Amino acid sequence: MPSWILWLSPVVVAPLLAVVWISWASRPRGPVQALETVQEYDRFRAALTSPVPPARHAGAKARPRSRA
Repeated sequence: MPSWILWLSPVVVAPLLAVVWISWASRPRGPVQALETVQEYDRFRAALTSPVPPARHAGAKARPRSRA
């Protein structure tokens, strides 16, 4: 198999995968029950209001960013 086919295959495969993904992600979905939506929102709020665990290395200082 010629090596140029291997180099150009991502150019063909990536857009095809993108089209498949978009067609799957934009598929029509059935109506959502109101109770399910409220329960999912409550789970979301609970996750945001839960306490944040302490840092693993309490004495560690943040490394300064290098400006390159």
